[in-house]
Amino acid sequence: MATNFGLAKDYNVFVFGDLTLSNTDAEGRVAVGGNATLSNYGVGASISPLPPANTDPSFVIGGTVNVTNGSNASGNTVISPTSTVINYTMGNPNGSLIVGTPIDFVEAERYLTCASVFWATLEPNGVGEVVFGQLNLTATDPILNIFTFESTDIYGTGLALNQLNGINIIAPVESTILINITGPSIQYGSYQIFRNGTAASRDNAKRIVWNFPEALTWSNSTTAIYGSVLAPFADATTTFSQINGNIIFASFTGNAESHNELFEGELPEATVCLLPTTSTSTSSTTSSTTSSTTSSSTTSSTTSSTTSSTTTTTTTTTGSTSTTTTSTPIPDLRCQAITDLFESVALQQAALSHILNAEGEKLQKILSMDDLSHETLLATNQSVESMVNSVANLEATLKSKLDLFQDCTCNCP
Repeated sequence: MATNFGLAKDYNVFVFGDLTLSNTDAEGRVAVGGNATLSNYGVGASISPLPPANTDPSFVIGGTVNVTNGSNASGNTVISPTSTVINYTMGNPNGSLIVGTPIDFVEAERYLTCASVFWATLEPNGVGEVVFGQLNLTATDPILNIFTFESTDIYGTGLALNQLNGINIIAPVESTILINITGPSIQYGSYQIFRNGTAASRDNAKRIVWNFPEALTWSNSTTAIYGSVLAPFADATTTFSQINGNIIFASFTGNAESHNELFEGELPEATVCLLPTTSTSTSSTTSSTTSSTTSSSTTSSTTSSTTSSTTTTTTTTTGSTSTTTTSTPIPDLRCQAITDLFESVALQQAALSHILNAEGEKLQKILSMDDLSHETLLATNQSVESMVNSVANLEATLKSKLDLFQDCTCNCP
């Protein structure tokens, strides 16, 4: 299941950074690379069959542990040797609190961020249309159907994701659905998701992936999302909602329910995100042979006696085998995926510069007013300060995206 998600494939919730949730649960396994701040949180209640006691790393924490109440129903809670435990009062009826490192979060983040960008470059074979506020995504491939659109200008309509009143995915039931949604800020509205005209089911969710390769923020309040959510760069916030599938964020805050409908579809393998090179070996064998020769000589004497001598040269064969290992550069697709990531960062930087420029023009306009009051000036200053702080936070996130590939040694043309 979910083989395309690498180290996160078996986890209902997988977060590279911090997880802060309360009064909710994840039906499946949970992995947190950073700090876990949880209250009345449940883990693993719907994992079936129940793993043998004390064997399943169903809740993994890499940072500080501050967990009060709740229950890990499936197995062990595994914390890093470097973790600090502030509180841990979660019950472990089928396991215990132990120390270990069952997940390499750095490698998981490297692969999944790369894979998200790679899948976003795949050619769409489905089309979209907004009819009376509902987005209809239509495709016919029996195996894999791909859709791509911008979050604030869906298929050129000017509508944003939060302005829709429904989404209907129309495609063969057993096909895998990949929905690539671009843009740095994602916000769902309040509506229902349909599959072929009827309300989507939890079983439908197992073959749907919502991929957000550029999202830095991601939020949802009331929409029940059917399908796995891959937003590896995003700080996610949710309230009073649910996500059915694998859930992968940079950080995750709120109280949404996480339903354990792990991805069972099949996406094109992101081989460009795996090993940096592949090796092939060729063998050659050489041999040398010395042939034998025999010579004889005969000497006659007057006494009629004859003497013969024979000389023999030994034949020797020598064989040698040599092996040559050739490193083949990774395919150009990896270079393309990394290039696309850099391009997305550049576009977002350009957008931020426009925002700052607009703030400057707004400030100049207000300062030129003849009847400018102290209250208006203070309110304007607070608005500008808030915007500058938001831009600074986004700049830090963009830098973290670039840092993922600072040690890249691939030989791109």
